[in-house]
Amino acid sequence: MIKKNKGSLLIISILLLSIIILSRCINKTEAFTDPRGSSFTGSASCRQCHQAIYDSVFLSAHFNATATASQQNIQGNFNSGHNTFDYNADTKIVMEKRDSGFYQALYVNGREIEAHRFDITFGSKNAQTWLYWDKENPYELPVSYYTSVHGWATSPGFSSTQPDFKRLIGKDCFECHSSNIKAVINTSLTAEIPETLVRSSLINGIDCERCHGPSANHVNYHLENPGNKNAMYIVAISKLSKQQKMDMCALCHSGNDKRKIESRFNFRPGDTLANYFLENTSTTNNFDVHGNQFRLLSESKCFTMSSMNCSTCHDPHKNATSDLSFYSQKCMDCHSEANRNFCPKADSIGTSVKNNCIDCHMPKKPSEAISFKLAGSIDKSSYFLRTHRIAIYTGETKPEKAIPVHK
Repeated sequence: MIKKNKGSLLIISILLLSIIILSRCINKTEAFTDPRGSSFTGSASCRQCHQAIYDSVFLSAHFNATATASQQNIQGNFNSGHNTFDYNADTKIVMEKRDSGFYQALYVNGREIEAHRFDITFGSKNAQTWLYWDKENPYELPVSYYTSVHGWATSPGFSSTQPDFKRLIGKDCFECHSSNIKAVINTSLTAEIPETLVRSSLINGIDCERCHGPSANHVNYHLENPGNKNAMYIVAISKLSKQQKMDMCALCHSGNDKRKIESRFNFRPGDTLANYFLENTSTTNNFDVHGNQFRLLSESKCFTMSSMNCSTCHDPHKNATSDLSFYSQKCMDCHSEANRNFCPKADSIGTSVKNNCIDCHMPKKPSEAISFKLAGSIDKSSYFLRTHRIAIYTGETKPEKAIPVHK
């Protein structure tokens, strides 16, 4: 009887040991399924130890900068009477829900000419545009959704009189809206398309490892050493210099007018932008408010004369709040009556000055790079964004007249 029990215990012990070894193997081999390579484990692995941060990031605009299009993430009304963009009396695009997904269908004189599915959603909060796949090539759909007008309008730069389904989207766009996609250069002299993207290599959104770097060694070490609370084999963002922190954000928030010499996907925390771009030698400082937050901020005395960086006002793990009093309190951390550098118009403005420094010193401005057109209109509708050049402005458009697209 004793021998039998010992045999059973031995078998159970072997099974348990096999399960433990197998589970560790599975954890480690998951890294090899990441399209970026075996040094990456995917953001889901971060939740094991960083659940609260992960759950917050999961809902953020960064994490959802791109996503597989679905009923859960597509904005816009698909009901009859609210799902049509008319180019003229005979030509229209209808947003339709079909058994195989959501589509933009072109009709001319009541006859369907072509239809393309919503495959990739770009944007999650204030505006959305979509791509469809044609084999390994993604194309932008001609109609987008804007919360500022609560409806459909042309995708940025598209015509309001002529539908077009042939705007090819390359790797560059994905470098700031996703965490990975592989491009294969077409070397053939007769190739009409310079590069082909590999659909299976796409990692949607800005994930944990896009900002913190590859984490396979970090994850595997801490799974095996749960008692060690010192972050091993990962870059400590808090220990980076001000410029290194800024470069992480500036990678995608310093405009698109510089010559790229290295893919943004190769950037790791602690890198410098000089290794990725050749600085534009143009003397103009007329930076567009779209995607130029870093260079606009760099023109601000508040930035150049302090230790502030992007995370001074923004938590990268959360969506930016629309509560202007929150940011105003950030201003008053430095600008106060005690420091004798408070707003000189405080007496005439009253107590409300402490709730809204932002509309006066960081007003919304129309983007020259992004605009859209409503159905039946040849005039552009401005896409307003909050400038990050902190300064004293006079004669600006009153905030209530600006289209509140981005907070």
